[in-house]
Parts: sequence; C-alpha cells; structure tokens
Amino acid sequence: MKAKAGFVLRNVVDEFILMPTGDNIGQFNGTVLLNEVSAFVWEKLQSQISRDELLQAVLDEYEVDKDTASKDLDALIETLRGYNVIEDD
Repeated sequence: MKAKAGFVLRNVVDEFILMPTGDNIGQFNGTVLLNEVSAFVWEKLQSQISRDELLQAVLDEYEVDKDTASKDLDALIETLRGYNVIEDD
C-alpha cells in the first residue's frame, strides 16, 4: 500500500495535520488530525510498503506489544482507507 498523491502532512504547534493539496482540496472536505504514531505510519506510506513492514516499523520505533500494535495499525489502515488517502496494490 502507499499514500495517495495530493496530501501533505504538516506539524502545526505539535499537532499532525494531513491536508489535501491541489485538486484534492475540492474533493476532500477538511483535514485529518493524526497522532504521533499515525504520522509516523503516514511517513512510511510515502513509499510502497506492506502491512507487515509497517507493523515491524512501528514495533521497532515504539515500545508496544505486537498484538496491540497490530490491532491499532489495522484500525488506522481502515480509517485511512475510509478517507480514501491510501491505495493498495
């Protein structure tokens, strides 16, 4: 999977905001507020990456058990799919 083009992550006063750019501004109504881990995942999604690779990256970066990280990552992926900001191969 990979992040769709036309979205940019900004850190504004210690808050991570995913914002549409270009043609996406009119198609995407609003912005998405991300926490630190979600922003980390978004950065990883700038290149093609599998779910298992994302999970390993989260486990390497943060002190979290695998089951919790896996469930949270799946929920985040579904949320990002719901916003239509990532694409699958």
